[in-house]
Amino acid sequence: MAKGPVKKSSKPGPTPTGPLKPVRVTPSRPAVKVGGPVGGRPQGRPGGPRKPPFGSKGLGPFDRRPPKPLGYTRQLNIVHEDADILVVDKPPGVLTANMPGEDRESLFDQVKDYVKSSRRTRKPVKVWIIHRLDKEASGLLVFAKSEKAFHWLKEDFKAKRIKRLYSAVVEGLVGGGPKERQPALPAGTVQSFITEDEFGNTRSLGVGETARHTGAEARRERWVGKRAGGPRHPGEVPDKPQLAVTHYRVLGYGNGRTLVQLRLETGRKNQIRLHMKELGHPIIGDRRFGATNDPIQRTALHATDLGFTHPTTGESVRYVSPAPASFFRAVGMQPPAASETTREPAAAPDAKVRQRAAAETSWDEVALWYDQLVEEGRSDHFDQVIVPGTLRLLRPLAGMRVLDIACGQGHLCRKLAELGVSPVGVDASPRLIEAAKARSEGLSLRFEEGDARSLDGPALGGPFDAVTCIMALMNIDPLEPVLRGAASALAPGGTLVFVILHPAFRAPGQTSWGWDAAGGGRQFRRVDGYLSTGQTPITMNPGYAAHGAEAVQTWTFHRPLQAYSKALAEAGFVIETIEEWPSLRVSQPGPRAVEENRARREIPMFLGVRAVKRGE
Repeated sequence: MAKGPVKKSSKPGPTPTGPLKPVRVTPSRPAVKVGGPVGGRPQGRPGGPRKPPFGSKGLGPFDRRPPKPLGYTRQLNIVHEDADILVVDKPPGVLTANMPGEDRESLFDQVKDYVKSSRRTRKPVKVWIIHRLDKEASGLLVFAKSEKAFHWLKEDFKAKRIKRLYSAVVEGLVGGGPKERQPALPAGTVQSFITEDEFGNTRSLGVGETARHTGAEARRERWVGKRAGGPRHPGEVPDKPQLAVTHYRVLGYGNGRTLVQLRLETGRKNQIRLHMKELGHPIIGDRRFGATNDPIQRTALHATDLGFTHPTTGESVRYVSPAPASFFRAVGMQPPAASETTREPAAAPDAKVRQRAAAETSWDEVALWYDQLVEEGRSDHFDQVIVPGTLRLLRPLAGMRVLDIACGQGHLCRKLAELGVSPVGVDASPRLIEAAKARSEGLSLRFEEGDARSLDGPALGGPFDAVTCIMALMNIDPLEPVLRGAASALAPGGTLVFVILHPAFRAPGQTSWGWDAAGGGRQFRRVDGYLSTGQTPITMNPGYAAHGAEAVQTWTFHRPLQAYSKALAEAGFVIETIEEWPSLRVSQPGPRAVEENRARREIPMFLGVRAVKRGE
């Protein structure tokens, strides 16, 4: 952008705009204070030349930025800076970056000016924007100072490896307010499709609306977009709905409002604001999205946590900017004592939605059905694929001590005992443990009742030579404590073997079979989603339920393969072997049988993993 003429100073010193000093984080000097930034340096210097202010006659012919509002400051709240990244705490009311055709100064402009002045070089200085916050929101943003960091962080955002938490105050009592019989505060997930028109306006669509949107309305918007010069974002079609997933949990209630913590799986424009409105609880102060009151004179949305892997060091880093004290006071809560923006060189924040109680995630309610399914030979997958594959990965030897996590009715334990192995099975379902004991008389094995998320290896008789978990990890949430418990139960060098539904091709509710008649008759597997985590109720007996039997339901928690890999590494495991197993079923004779069998053999159904505990 062209600038007006500026008189050069003959004296050494700061540039006419004045370098912007970062605010360093120390216990005695917080980087952020509620109500405004601290630190920094004023523009120019006493007695020295000054750049003509925006809006003055000194502007160049191409500089059309409007005058700054009264009290405007270009100070930056810098939380962390190194050669590759810059983490900034954005105040409310400031644009993250301009859209094409906009000339208002933004945080991105401030960052570029700061980096340029701090490097003191005539060479062009580049800064890359990674993600955005709405103008009305405040909180943490990361910018890249090198091309390597830019590509690294953009890929991590695309792959949803970045951890982001937000705090918000919303109108009304989410979940109906506190209840005596429900001591745990409510949590949940909002999922929809968000679309943006050619004017930058966003709206949330349900699944049914999405199909309609891709029809006549989409064609109309596409035509208007062409008349207006095309999409607002290069490379993006403005009318294409994008999946948006937001998890929330309640932190407190008061004054007819709710303080919530939010975790993003996707990062769509206005996502949180749209989803809170859709939930019937708009964010206070957010009149654009349905708010009816503004008690703290701002939209109460703040990005509190930002966690990612550093692009150069590979270190997992976490930055924290506590929610403003006004958020807590808005719900009648006392603000926490710690109010400093900090950097923590630790694992990225664990922002799981409310953990379901053991009784909810265990299979106790379906124990009888599951026991009969496996033991009466109605599970051909179990006998023909899962058990043989598990034994191949486990490599059992006589005298080996094995802990089987989520052992169910003990089918694998009995197979191992017959091979001379000394197994111990643990399961959270009392009914399945009873069934396991009843079916294992005369065998040298043991069963214990216990939650896979809170294993006590020594109490179970550890250390063990191996740990198994067969077709259960996708039914347990969260995953991390299960793997930590498995590691604690193993001797150094011990092995972990687990089997799950293939997360890429068999994710419930996100994958399905399809038939391409136009392509000469081709069976294919459709994948509608993969990287986003989620939870889905599963009917375990769909065939019987379709013929009038009572549906047997459990919960399945979908995670991409990288989630398992990361959790294994954090628990101290090294992956040694990964195997993908197809179904061995065969279609009934018919015109599609050959193609169905080909597709069934080609696209795996199960994933088997063998990992080794690192030596201590």
